[in-house]
Amino acid sequence: MLPLLGVSKLLQAQSLRAQEQYVGNAAAWTASRVERTLDDARQALSRAQRIDRTDCSLAHRKMMGQVAADSRSIEDVGFFRNSELVCSRLGSIDPPVPAHPSDLDIGGGNWLSYAERPVLFKGSPRVEIRRGDYGVLITPGRLTDLVADKGTVYGVASRQGRVLESSTQVDPQLVQALLVGGHSPRADQFVFAARPVSGLVAFALVEKDAHEASLLLDWRYTVLIGGVISAMLLGLILCVWRQQPSPEKALKRAIRNRELVVHYQPIMDLTTGRCRGAEALVRWPQPDGRIALPGEFLPLTEAKGLTSALTELVIETALEEMGAFFRAHGELHVSLNIPADDMETACFLPRLSQAVSRAGVDPSQVWLEITEHGFMNASAAAVAIRKVRAAGHRVVIDDFGTGYSSLSLLEGLSLDALKIDKSFVKAIDQEAAQSIVVNHIISMAHQLNLAMVAEGVETEAQARYLMEAGVQYAQGWLYAKALPADAFKAFVQGRQGGAVGG
Repeated sequence: MLPLLGVSKLLQAQSLRAQEQYVGNAAAWTASRVERTLDDARQALSRAQRIDRTDCSLAHRKMMGQVAADSRSIEDVGFFRNSELVCSRLGSIDPPVPAHPSDLDIGGGNWLSYAERPVLFKGSPRVEIRRGDYGVLITPGRLTDLVADKGTVYGVASRQGRVLESSTQVDPQLVQALLVGGHSPRADQFVFAARPVSGLVAFALVEKDAHEASLLLDWRYTVLIGGVISAMLLGLILCVWRQQPSPEKALKRAIRNRELVVHYQPIMDLTTGRCRGAEALVRWPQPDGRIALPGEFLPLTEAKGLTSALTELVIETALEEMGAFFRAHGELHVSLNIPADDMETACFLPRLSQAVSRAGVDPSQVWLEITEHGFMNASAAAVAIRKVRAAGHRVVIDDFGTGYSSLSLLEGLSLDALKIDKSFVKAIDQEAAQSIVVNHIISMAHQLNLAMVAEGVETEAQARYLMEAGVQYAQGWLYAKALPADAFKAFVQGRQGGAVGG
């Protein structure tokens, strides 16, 4: 519908512009006609001024008649004595008629009167031009003697809106409203244009619906064009819609086509400053070049049951990319995040074993991280952890301190390490409740003989505090963000022999 509506609006706008252009041209034509008529009257007066007679004799009247005959626009020529009209080419006037005050100076000593009635014959008021002892009456219709289209009105008016002549009868109040802002309820129904000429105003106007017939004719063609455009757009929209998958389909396709990538955030030894491993973090490159972080798509992954497929993709990608590098650096490990549901069933374990075998790395170099929330089903978690550790892997509890774990619960699980959540690390050296919790977590880990990894380390002060408290490992922006595989390898090479904290 939008193309049809757009074509309709375009047609209306084009029709209005065409009318405005036409009316503007008509006003210009009228102004040109008025100027030629006034020039003709001025020339007639110049010839009359050369008549050397001051009486109203027959000879004088014949001379005035010749002036009128030589002019295309003059109906009568009159002679004034002492500001009184005493005769014209048609005869003497007795008693003489006092001259009316002129209305407009049109230059060159010529004065124009808007409405002079003939004295020697009956007729409607005429426009009169006077200079010196002579005056001329302009033939009615000569100011607007143009071939007008049906419905178009040409005319000439004073600047105050008084209509002096028009091609057809027109409402004076309408013209005044259009010219100078007078009152007329119909003013907005017309297209109007005006042009100044010798102190007057030439105008043209037409009703806005005067071209309705041609508009309807154009509409037949534009509806056809609009319909074709609509059909093309509809086809294009349907094509794009079919090619644009839903977020769920896009994610499934990305996993199936291995479009997701793995970045590696270094895990540092706080004592030696050397890199001891990395956490594998999944990323989703977007068509526009942006990289989507896990928080943007993991909720969809969980909601649509795609976590197992994503876990398998991360496992295979990480071990393919890092296998040879880890074989050459036996002290390194990679931490893989395992969803709670997968950990409870250990469904990922066969795929993990195959990937480890293909990569040729020691199983102890692959650490598995599970969130503390995964321990809601403690018995199932304990069975799964025993299977994982029996396969040679180490198990880390992630985001420790934010879930439901207690000391007694952790004592029943075979864990190797815990990760201190970044919210507690951030509180180090701050007078907040979290800073007290950090000490409690560290004490608990020492009591359970668990290694510790602090995540979210951003300052040297945090790193120093953690090292002095007995925390072995740290990761965070103080060292590096998550890096692509090649960048991580270069980072490891550059950190051999690095200093504590940075």
